[in-house]
Amino acid sequence: MEMIKNRFILTFTVALLTTLLTAFAQDTEKPPTNQFVEISISGALSEVKPTFALGTVPTTPLNNILKSIDKIEENKRIIGVIIRIGGIDTGWGKLQEIRNRLINLHQNGKMVISYLDSANNAEYLLATATEQIILAPAGTIGLTGLRAEVIFYKGILDKFDIKADLFAIGDYKSAIEPYTRKNMSEAQRQAMTSILDNLHQQQVDMIAAGREHINAERAIELINQGPFTANEAHEVGLVDSLSYYDQLITSLESNHDSKTEFIPNYGKKAVTQPDLGTFTGLMKFISMFTKPTTQSKKHNTPKIALIYATGPIMPNHPQIPFGIGAGITPHRIIDALQTARKDESVRAIVIRVDSPGGSALASDLIWHEVKQAQEQKPTIVSMSDVAASGGYYISAAATEIVAQPGTITGSIGVLGGKLNLKGIYNKVGLTKDIITRGKNADIYSDYSNFSQSERQKIEKMLHKVYDDFVNKVAEGRQKTYDEIHQIAQGRVWTGQQAKELGLIDWLGGLDTALAIAKKHVSISHDEPIEIITLPKPKPLLEILMEDFEANLQVPLNRHISVPYSLAKSIPNFHLIQLLAHEPMATIIPFDIEIR
Repeated sequence: MEMIKNRFILTFTVALLTTLLTAFAQDTEKPPTNQFVEISISGALSEVKPTFALGTVPTTPLNNILKSIDKIEENKRIIGVIIRIGGIDTGWGKLQEIRNRLINLHQNGKMVISYLDSANNAEYLLATATEQIILAPAGTIGLTGLRAEVIFYKGILDKFDIKADLFAIGDYKSAIEPYTRKNMSEAQRQAMTSILDNLHQQQVDMIAAGREHINAERAIELINQGPFTANEAHEVGLVDSLSYYDQLITSLESNHDSKTEFIPNYGKKAVTQPDLGTFTGLMKFISMFTKPTTQSKKHNTPKIALIYATGPIMPNHPQIPFGIGAGITPHRIIDALQTARKDESVRAIVIRVDSPGGSALASDLIWHEVKQAQEQKPTIVSMSDVAASGGYYISAAATEIVAQPGTITGSIGVLGGKLNLKGIYNKVGLTKDIITRGKNADIYSDYSNFSQSERQKIEKMLHKVYDDFVNKVAEGRQKTYDEIHQIAQGRVWTGQQAKELGLIDWLGGLDTALAIAKKHVSISHDEPIEIITLPKPKPLLEILMEDFEANLQVPLNRHISVPYSLAKSIPNFHLIQLLAHEPMATIIPFDIEIR
């Protein structure tokens, strides 16, 4: 009995010692107390990632970047972050949205360092949001002034004997000018000069705010001296030091204790291609086509619907066979708005608009649904890079409108007309023999200019759309027709200018719009919310089948569209597309990107 007792005590003692030693070992092997992470920002930035888009360039959704920054801010173990900035393809709105988040990150106690292999205007302006800018020794800082250019096609149209029979309502609605003129009108020059001046001042202000030893006057001097080699950029204080990336990491490691962990590609999920040679891989591949992304369900959390309206505004009939998800059509946005409006658990609606406009009819149909939503629930518009012409039209009924200082907006005007292709048809040996019944039967024909009566009808229709547009903006902005008409007429403004003119309510990004929505429904600033993103994703196979079936119904004489990302590289491409389908368009006269 005594022997059993001793064995029990010995076993218990060993077990206790083992437990204590294990606990001690685990304690000594605790994960590092601090982390220094890296995120990359490069390439084309988009509002949403297309479900499927043949022929389009890969994009990085803005929300992915913002979520990574937010996670870094919330993680107390992370003491700093390196922002690796590569070639960025974006507009001013998205750039300023990211820039503001990085500034907040630094103000909340995180060390924020940017690393540049090389940089042009966009990359450098983003880097100025960080406390240190490191440049590769062989890199350059292409800090230059801004340039606006317009390509005019009238000369080449004349060579092919193509006649542009186009009209615009509004002195500044200049989208038709490349087809009807060989240089800028005075109105277009005035509008573009005003935008360029304002964006240039924003560029100067961002540099001066981000570089402590560079004031606005010095920033202008440096812009006039650019571009800079790496040594020159360091000498004038545009960057803090020159270093290769591995040298930067080594330096940071030597300046921190051994418990600091360096994490590359923070927040980036590894993407693995399914192995089609296995049953599991094959099923995973099939699921990519049949299984949509699911939404989380948090029953007790207040909900706000976030509706993305991105790309050109097109009619409901299909015109984007290889650009799925890259455009705005009434049925998709209206369905999303109705879903949000009728869902009692949704307290408010935020619409994220990134659109140059397009179809006047489609814009009006969407405006009507936005107005209905606004009458039932707070409906806030957040403008991204551009929300002009039709993009502003669909925003006008919102409860409040938020835009970045560099957002391109306004362009309240309308245009219409057609291209007469008879000359080029005849040059290549094509002729048409036409029989008509009705005085205006040739109004949409591409084989003639407008007759006098047809011209009168088109102009009357355009004036009606313009007056309707101005009246709806006046109603939404609580102003008179004359007050809006003075700042409309197709003129484009920056977000900063639009705020001064009363076309928007607040300067800020999507986070600002969500904060305003929460305030409208008495949700405290720090209270968590569930964001329901609409339109809801569909299985890829369903999207492809719908698109294929719909395109079979498109008349053969209609133009086939190309992806939005490709069309953006062709100036005014969507204008020609639209006018081939309907006589009136509300579309911005130009694109603005940072180079």
